[in-house]
Amino acid sequence: MSVPGHGPDLVDRFVDGEPIDWSRATANDDALLDALYTLDQVRAAYQRIGGTPDPRGPRLFPWGPLVVQEKIGSGASAEVFRAWDAGLATPVALKLLRPEAAAAGLRSEDFLHEGRLLARISQRNVLRVYGAAVHDGRPGIWAEWIEGRTLDAIVEGDGAFADREAAHVGLELCAALAAIHAAGLVHGDVKASNVLRARGGRIVLADLGAAGTPDVLNASLRTQATPAYLSPQSRDGAPRAAADDLYALGVLLHFLLTGTYPRDGRCDLRRPGIDAGVAGAIEHALSPKPQRRPASAHAFATALRAAIGGDASAREAPVRRCRTTLIVAATALALGLAAFAAWTSRLPAWQPQAQLVHRTADGREALRDGADLRVGDRLELTLASDRPTWAYVLNEDAAGSMHVLFPLAGLRRANPLPQGEGVLPGDQDGRALSWQVSSEGGREEFVVVLADAPLARLEERLAALDAAAIDAPQRGVARISGEPLANVSVQGRQLAALLSAASAELADARHVRVLAYHFETRASR
Repeated sequence: MSVPGHGPDLVDRFVDGEPIDWSRATANDDALLDALYTLDQVRAAYQRIGGTPDPRGPRLFPWGPLVVQEKIGSGASAEVFRAWDAGLATPVALKLLRPEAAAAGLRSEDFLHEGRLLARISQRNVLRVYGAAVHDGRPGIWAEWIEGRTLDAIVEGDGAFADREAAHVGLELCAALAAIHAAGLVHGDVKASNVLRARGGRIVLADLGAAGTPDVLNASLRTQATPAYLSPQSRDGAPRAAADDLYALGVLLHFLLTGTYPRDGRCDLRRPGIDAGVAGAIEHALSPKPQRRPASAHAFATALRAAIGGDASAREAPVRRCRTTLIVAATALALGLAAFAAWTSRLPAWQPQAQLVHRTADGREALRDGADLRVGDRLELTLASDRPTWAYVLNEDAAGSMHVLFPLAGLRRANPLPQGEGVLPGDQDGRALSWQVSSEGGREEFVVVLADAPLARLEERLAALDAAAIDAPQRGVARISGEPLANVSVQGRQLAALLSAASAELADARHVRVLAYHFETRASR
C-alpha cells in the first residue's frame, strides 16, 4: 500500500524504492515533486517491461546465462524453475533434467534434441521454447514465462466452464496440436494442469518436455501422464500417436465441462447446459477406437467450430461411443444441419451492456457524454453479458503514450469474464480497484474491446505494449459508444494503428463490440 510523502522524507522514500501516494505527496519545491513523480513513473514502467530483475528477489543458483530464482514444480524426470534471462531481459521457465532420468530411458541427448525441435514451432498456443543446452552438467530447456493459471486451477477455484468457453479452449488447443503434429512430434501429456490461460486469455499448451517424435517418446517410457488422460491403446502399452493426443484433449474438455473424468469409457456430457453439438464433438474424440476419432486436430476443430455456430456445413456427424449407440439417418442429418444453419443466420447480434462509471463515496455514478473528469477521479467499467466475455481495455493520452489497462498480470479478474454482471478492473486482496485520473489537460482516449471469443491477433499486439501497474494511477474516459468497429473513430495514432492492424478480427459485428471514450481532464475538484 502506498503512503504519502512530505518534504525531505519524500526523496528518502523515493531512493529507497518505497511506494508513494503521489496524490497526497507534498513538497516545498513543485519542480522537485514533478521530477520525482516522473522518475517514479519511468522506474515503474521499466520494471513492468522487465528491464532488470528484482535485486531483492530470490536467487537459487546460476545456470549458464540464467539466474534461477524459484522452484515451481517437479516430476519424475525433471524440475521446473522460474529464472531470469539477462540477455532477453525477461523471466523464463527453465526445465532441468534430473540426473536419474537416464535410468527411466530418457537420455540427455534426446531431451535436448527434442527441445531444439520444439523451438522451431511458432504457434501462439504452443509455449515458445527459447533454447536447449547443458550447463554445470545439467541439460535444460528454457521457454517463455506465462503469467496466468492452469486450467485445473481455474476449474478448482471457479467451477466448470460453460460449453462455448470450453469449446473455444478446445479450438485453441487443436491449433496447438496441429502445429506439434505437423512438426512430426507428439505431445504425450495433454492435461488440464499442462495448459495455461495467460492474463489476456491466451491458451498455452505447456510442459513440452514430454513431447517428442513418436519413436523417442515411446522409447523413453514417458507414459507417466495422469491415467485418466491415457487412451485405451496407451494404457495397453501401444506406441503413442497423434490420435492419443486428441483423446487426451477430449478428456480435458470433458473435465472442463463437468469437473470430472470419463469413467470406464463412459461420458457424462448429456446434461442440461451443455450443447449437444459440443458434447458430440468431444465424445467423438473419446472413441475407444483410434480410427473413429477425428482424423486430425484440424478435423476436431472443425467439429467444435460447427457446434458453436461456425461453419455448420462442415460439421462431422458425431459417432457416439462411451458404450452408447446412436443411429442417425443421412436425410435427417442433412435436414437438421440445414435447419441449424438457417436458425443461426437469424440469431440477433450479441449485445453486451457496458457502462463507464465514476466511483464516489456514495457508490457509483454513471458518466454521461461530455462529463467533466477531474484529477483523482476513480473510474470503473460495469459489464453485463449473457455469455463469457473477453475484454481488452487500452488508453492513449495526447502525448501518444498508450497502455494496456485490462487484462493485467496479478489481477484476480482475467479473461474470459464469466457471464452475468461484473465490474472492471475488479478487486484484489479485499480492495476495490479502479482507474484513477492522474493529470489534467489534453485529450484522453480509452478503447474497450469486448468479444465472445478470444481475439488472437489483438492479444499478440497487446503483449508488446506497456501494461499498467496495479495501484498506479491511470487515466480514464468520458464518452461511451458501443459500436461495431466501422462506426468507431479515435484520434490517437497508436490506438488507430492498433485497431487498423486488427481490423479483420475486430470487424465481426455479430461477436465483437468496440467502445471508444474521449475526454479532456480538468484540475482536481
